[in-house]
Amino acid sequence: MSQYPVQTQQGLYQAVNYLLSGPSGLGQNFAGFSAYQTAYVRGTYTRPFTISSTLTNYPPSWTTAPIAITTGSVLNVSNPTSATNYIQLSFTPQSYPPFLVGDTVLVSNVIDSPYTDNWNGYFNSGVLSVSTNTVILSTPSTYSYGHITNLSSATIQKNNLNTFISTDANARVTVTGPSQLIAITSQLSLQFTYTCTTASQFDLVIAVNRYVPTTTAPLPAGVDYTFAFDKTISQQVSTFTSTSSGTINLGSTIFSTVLDTPGFGYYWYITEISFNNVSQTGTTYIGNAAPGIMAIGLRSLTAQVIKE
Repeated sequence: MSQYPVQTQQGLYQAVNYLLSGPSGLGQNFAGFSAYQTAYVRGTYTRPFTISSTLTNYPPSWTTAPIAITTGSVLNVSNPTSATNYIQLSFTPQSYPPFLVGDTVLVSNVIDSPYTDNWNGYFNSGVLSVSTNTVILSTPSTYSYGHITNLSSATIQKNNLNTFISTDANARVTVTGPSQLIAITSQLSLQFTYTCTTASQFDLVIAVNRYVPTTTAPLPAGVDYTFAFDKTISQQVSTFTSTSSGTINLGSTIFSTVLDTPGFGYYWYITEISFNNVSQTGTTYIGNAAPGIMAIGLRSLTAQVIKE
């Protein structure tokens, strides 16, 4: 314990350690983020999670209507059983690129007989390049590509329903002791648009989620870890009903001193948003509500390791 006045060399060491440790009870492992400028949440699973509202004439929507696919081809097949390949799809020209690099997109109704469904489904973080009428996707599945027999009903769209999307309010910390706690505080101011054409119900979820590295092996200098969702630490759910499209100003959602006890490890805490047409209990809501543009203002997240 440091003493005042400092009269010995040992007292000096203790005083310096005390200053470095921050407020009483908190360790040196402190991380955080804060911003107040308005930004759009991009609706992707890769950084950057937001884009400044001053940098785009086309605010990124979390949902696009299905767009007709006209052609599809494989750009690279390096291993017929396990390699990551790249496929190019052409679609009906749009007035501006409908997706962003890093987007997850849904491809539907591609017929590739005698194979089934290998072109169809969600391509997680799959958009590598996009224009107003073409997109290049990455996918780990390879063996059936190139056998398309019918694209007459094939579509591609972006649809971030019932899944957490990250914001830039995040922090990483390391727990080195068996009884250490992590104290997390977060705030998010949100205004969003949505679409629906019939009586609809939906949930808007704001959560503090914990992510963990997918590997514990040391990485080369300059290479970052990839992370996987681990647990929701805290969340706030707002339920809405509507008969037409609209805009909702949710205001500020505040998490004050959420405590987490994850044990030894390296953790990434992120404030995230989910637009759900399925309730927390698994009930599918009525209607066809879908997310539009998510605009965030004042937001922050801090994570602090509390000493044993």
